[in-house]
Order: sequence, then C-alpha cells, then structure tokens
Amino acid sequence: MKFSLPPTIASVQDITALIAEIHDYSVWLNHQALKQRVGKKSTSYGPTMSPAADNLILQWIGKHEPDSASMDALAASLEHYRQTAQSVTITLAAPASVSIKTELVGWFRKHLNSELIVNFQFNSTILGGMVIRYGSRVFDWSFRRQLLADRAKFPEVLRHV
Repeated sequence: MKFSLPPTIASVQDITALIAEIHDYSVWLNHQALKQRVGKKSTSYGPTMSPAADNLILQWIGKHEPDSASMDALAASLEHYRQTAQSVTITLAAPASVSIKTELVGWFRKHLNSELIVNFQFNSTILGGMVIRYGSRVFDWSFRRQLLADRAKFPEVLRHV
C-alpha cells in the first residue's frame, strides 16, 4: 500500500520521529490485544499522536481496524522510504519558518518528485536567496554569489535587497 507524506514531514529527522510514533502505537496496540486475551479491561486511550501520524495511519489502514502487524508494516515501509528516497537540501540565510518549509516542500513534491525528502539548512554567509543541492547538482541563487560574480554591479544588487 502506498502513502503520501504531508509537507510538514520533510526531512530524515521528521520521518524518524514519525517511525518512532508508529512504533509506540504498535506497542500499545499489542498490549491492548494481550489485555483482551486475558480478559482485562482496557483503561488507557493510547499514546498521543501527532496529526501527521494520525492521518498517515488512517491513510494506511483505510477502513480496517488497526493492529500491531499493520503498524509494523507501516513502520517498515517508512524506514524503506527514508533509506531510498531522493533528497534535496535547501540552504537559506536564516532558519526557515514552518510556513516557508511547508510551502517549499509542497512545491518540490508537486513539481519534482512526490517521494522527495527535503532537508533545510541555514548559512548566514550567503546573505540572502538560497542554495539548492539535488543529487550532484548545485543551484546557487544567493546574494553572495551575485555580489562576487560581478563586483561592478554591487550597488545595483544592494538596491534589490
């Protein structure tokens, strides 16, 4: 079964956290199944899950009841995704806000590859703009590159900042 990650899940770290949530839920489901077998009444409501994890679980199980086997399969599928998906790294001059990350991840997944991992970095020395690394290619749209490329245009570049 296929799944699509929301734009809020972008990096390897995000996917790792999602796998941990799914694993915790699987353990809880397993405990609940054991309690039912021995006739104990269930008193807990389950682990608190992020909205992304909730949506992914609903997407994965469809109309079926969740069980630990299906959650383990989802975790294994996410692990495979994390190891095999192509990635792009975006370097900005400052840390990206959540809204900027979400918008950029959505655009990249829509226009380049729906199974793309997007990593964000920041480096204040680029002064502005962005640098994108995709595979072996680097696209540098930073202000620093513009300034160093043509020092005579320095006043013109500053007018556009």
